[in-house]
Amino acid sequence: MRAEAAGRRGGQQVPSMELAQLAGRLCAALDATTNSRVARYGLTRADYDVLAALRSAGGELRLKPTELAARCRLSSGGTSNVLRRMSESGYVVREADLADGRSAWAQLTEEGLLVTTRIQDAVAAVQERRLALLPPGAVDALSALLAQAADVLEAPE
Repeated sequence: MRAEAAGRRGGQQVPSMELAQLAGRLCAALDATTNSRVARYGLTRADYDVLAALRSAGGELRLKPTELAARCRLSSGGTSNVLRRMSESGYVVREADLADGRSAWAQLTEEGLLVTTRIQDAVAAVQERRLALLPPGAVDALSALLAQAADVLEAPE
């Protein structure tokens, strides 16, 4: 099948394929903003995803590596590599789990919290500036519709 024919039925764009393509474009545009800000701090996207997951953990800003791997969609080896780099950078500390001697916690440091907050604030500023170009109410309407679509598509068949 030719590339331009993909997602078409009888010469017409299949609505589900068009939705997927548009959602992909939206994700790519939002990710590009994040990736450019992350790179300014000498971090990889995986580094940032781990830092952001720890920041969103609440409480003591710590998670087990297995939970980080699941949240960030990283392998256990990839998570270990990121945690090693983030520890060397002073953004994360590893602490033994006193209740379970076989595992450890990864905890965001004050410096890690600061850099993560700076990146998130910079990303939010750029995205808000760009999204402000849309008609009033468009972001809220799109968010509501995308949430509805995600709920429907994630439901068991």
